[in-house]
Amino acid sequence: MDVATIQPIKLFTLEALSAGWYFVWRFIVRLLLYGVGPAIIGGVLIKLGWPVIGGLLLAAGIVVALWKSFALVPDIASEWAEARYGHRLERRWPVYWGITWRVLVVTVVASFIGAVPSVIGVSFKTAYAGSLLGMVGGLLVVGVSLAQSVLGVMANGWAMSKVAAEELSGLAPVARPVPAPVATSVVQAPAPSAPAPVVTPPSPVSPGGAEGKRQCPKCGLYETERGSVIGWYCKVCGWRETRR
Repeated sequence: MDVATIQPIKLFTLEALSAGWYFVWRFIVRLLLYGVGPAIIGGVLIKLGWPVIGGLLLAAGIVVALWKSFALVPDIASEWAEARYGHRLERRWPVYWGITWRVLVVTVVASFIGAVPSVIGVSFKTAYAGSLLGMVGGLLVVGVSLAQSVLGVMANGWAMSKVAAEELSGLAPVARPVPAPVATSVVQAPAPSAPAPVVTPPSPVSPGGAEGKRQCPKCGLYETERGSVIGWYCKVCGWRETRR
């Protein structure tokens, strides 16, 4: 996302929730990749009767995961800053500490605020189990827990943006280039060819000669005449046109 200036995100906003979700799910997934493997192997060894080796492996996995968490916080924050502002965060320890203490403060304050409704909800759930008030108490406990979780995600996004704004103070965001549209070749249909000229067949030449006389089918000469009564007849061989 391209922004005009580098400035922190407000805490109670959807933008803080989006930035916090960017941080939280990446942190959890990457942390599990380092801790799940040793934890599974250690648990299997404990089940097989090697509790010492399995326990040491399990503890080693936890230590490695915690150690990697120190590197994951600045890494993810740097990735977010580069995606949003076009700049990476170079100082690792200030980034880690700046995010951690801010999230811790928000979490502690949220815990104090949510303590009273949580206690009331637990009391109602316990004292009126199986009744409507007990259900209300259970919903209250769930609602407080959900609100605190959402606030924790927002706190991570807000804290990450605060640290990024401090680390990148004085810099301007780098706008990401807009990819050029892919040229698509347009296949044009061939232009319709002009219709072939219609050749008018020549009119049939009458079988008459140069003087318009008819050729005699009997002798082949043109010594024919057309009578008004008998029709065509030949003056040489005596051929006459047959009338039907």
